[in-house]
Amino acid sequence: MEKVIVFGRGRYYLSKKEELKKRYDVIGFLDNAVKPDEVQEFEGKQVVHPEKYSCFTEESAILLMSAAFFEMWEQLRLIGIAPERVKFAVLMQPYYDEMETVLADTVEEISAADTGIAVKERSGVQIFSAQDAFKAYLRTLFFRKYESVKLFAGLPDRPVSKRFGLERGTSIDRVYIERFLGMHRDKIKGTVMEIADAGYTQMFGAHVTESLVLHVNGWGRGVIKGNLETGEGILENSVDCLICTQTLQFIYDIHSAVRNIHRLLRPGGAALVTAHCLGQISLYDYYNWGEYWRFTEQSMQRLFAEVFADDNIRVQSWGNVKTAAAFQYGLCAEDLRKEDFVLQDEQYPVVVTAAVRK
Repeated sequence: MEKVIVFGRGRYYLSKKEELKKRYDVIGFLDNAVKPDEVQEFEGKQVVHPEKYSCFTEESAILLMSAAFFEMWEQLRLIGIAPERVKFAVLMQPYYDEMETVLADTVEEISAADTGIAVKERSGVQIFSAQDAFKAYLRTLFFRKYESVKLFAGLPDRPVSKRFGLERGTSIDRVYIERFLGMHRDKIKGTVMEIADAGYTQMFGAHVTESLVLHVNGWGRGVIKGNLETGEGILENSVDCLICTQTLQFIYDIHSAVRNIHRLLRPGGAALVTAHCLGQISLYDYYNWGEYWRFTEQSMQRLFAEVFADDNIRVQSWGNVKTAAAFQYGLCAEDLRKEDFVLQDEQYPVVVTAAVRK
C-alpha cells in the first residue's frame, strides 16, 4: 500500500477514515493545531506542524484531509513541498458535503500544480491559481445542478409574513414545540404551571390536578402575577411541571430565570422549556419587554447545568435548512409537507428544547 502523511485529523478525516485506511498506509499526521516545537501522538502515529514535515524521512505523499484543500496546498507550496507529493481526498467517498458531490459529478481528478490546483474534466484541464477563481468555478457547477440556487437568487427581500405565518395557519416553530411536548406529556401532571396561558396544559396534560398560569403583568382571571427573572410570584417547591415555551429569549438575566425555575419545581418535578435558535424578532415582545437571546444545544445545556444535574437534562434541537428558511420567510406549516419536518439537522435548528428534572 502507498504510504501517506495525512494533513488534518478533524471531522473531515474521521468521515473518510475507513476508506482512507483501505487505500493507504498512514505513517503520520500534519496538523496546524500542533505547535512547531512539539510532537503529539494520534492513533499511534506522530503528529507535527506542517513546517516539520521533514521529520518523516520517507518521501511519502501528503494527503490533504480537509474541505479547505486549496488553502492547505497553498500552505504546503509556500514551505517548499513539490506538487507531485500532494494528493487530495476531496473526490474520495464518502463525500463530506455538497461541494464534493457536485465536484464528483463533473470532475475526474484534482491535483496540485506549481501555481495552484489543476481540475481535470472530460473536456480538459483547468488550473486555478487563486482561490476566488476556484470559488467562481464552483458557483457555476452549483448553479448548473441545483434549482434551489436559482430559486433563492430570485426571492424577494421581504417575507411572506411578519407574523410567523399565524394569520394563515400554524407557525413552523409550533410544529416542533408541540412534538416536543407530546413526547413528554407524561410529565405534565399534578400541579402544572404554564407561562402566559394554559393552552398546552389543556392540550397535553395528563392527570393535571391544578392548572396555574404565570404572567409578568398578571393579565387574565386566575393568573399569577410573576416574573421568572426577578423571582416575583415564585413559590418554592410549588409545582410538579412548568411549561415554559418560547420565553427565555425575552428574559435578559436567563441565569436568574433558570435558578427560579429550579426553585419553583417540587423534588422530582419537570420543566419543559423551548426557545428560538433561528427565527424572526417578535416585535410585540421586543417593544413590551425585550427580546435578547437565541439558543443552541450547547448554550441550553450549559445554562441548565448551572443549577440542574447533568443527568437530569435532555436537550434537543429541531429543524432543518428548509424549515428554517421557510420560518424566516414567514411561511406557515401548512405551506410545507409533513415530511419536510422529519429531518433534524443540527446545523439548522429552528427551536432548541430542554426537558429538565429537579
